Amino acid sequence: MATVKEAFTAKYQGNTKAEIVEVSFSPGEEVKVLKEWKDETCLVKKGDQVFNVLKKYLSLS
Repeated sequence: MATVKEAFTAKYQGNTKAEIVEVSFSPGEEVKVLKEWKDETCLVKKGDQVFNVLKKYLSLS
């Protein structure tokens, strides 16, 4: 688990034919980290939305 440090907006597209939607993240919100790289993470927000996000936005536990 990780916690969002600062608010940011990410884009999500469920599949190649789906509309791209912007998803907001709020400080203090908990997210599940699936994978970590040098400067980025792959995380899940509330169910099935998967995002690649810069580590600077998260407090990793």
